Amino acid sequence: MKTQMLQFPIQIKKFAPHNELKEKVLDAINRQEQFQHLQGPNNDITRCDWDPARFDRTREWLGIIGAPLSQHLEEWASGLDYDSVDLCEIWFQQYATHSKHSWHVHGGNFTNVYYVDMPDGAPKTKWVDPITKSQYTFDVEEGDIITFPSWLIHSGAENFSKEVKTIISWNMDVHVTDHYGENSNGND
Repeated sequence: MKTQMLQFPIQIKKFAPHNELKEKVLDAINRQEQFQHLQGPNNDITRCDWDPARFDRTREWLGIIGAPLSQHLEEWASGLDYDSVDLCEIWFQQYATHSKHSWHVHGGNFTNVYYVDMPDGAPKTKWVDPITKSQYTFDVEEGDIITFPSWLIHSGAENFSKEVKTIISWNMDVHVTDHYGENSNGND
């Protein structure tokens, strides 16, 4: 078996209205009555709305970030020659002290993590290189959105902070037309 490497996009970009919207988003998330506490092998996510609501477009916090998030995603897509982006599902996750999310992958073409609230000492997402098996993190901070291929193995490391870490995550599909013309060497 041959393994060949291609470059693929991982982008970290500040969510422009983060400072203006953070408290409104957190208040709406904290007031949301439809949520679950996910516990299982190596998982303890304090609050999330993955199962009950990830397809519900009427959630208050989503209404707060919806328009600027769409603009953020359109800019991301155009920078990579994608024609459009379809948001498949979106949810929040909150991690109190000692909460964590085990190694996993997502559906869709790309996954995003928006770091809404990152108290001092809260962990950054970890990734594993599928070839070298090395673990790594990216230099993210509160207010950043990181976009990466959904098949990358990642985890939410244990939160040793005394405060709650809050993220919003979503999966999306991208669409492209033939910007590059016929493949000049005849290969598919």
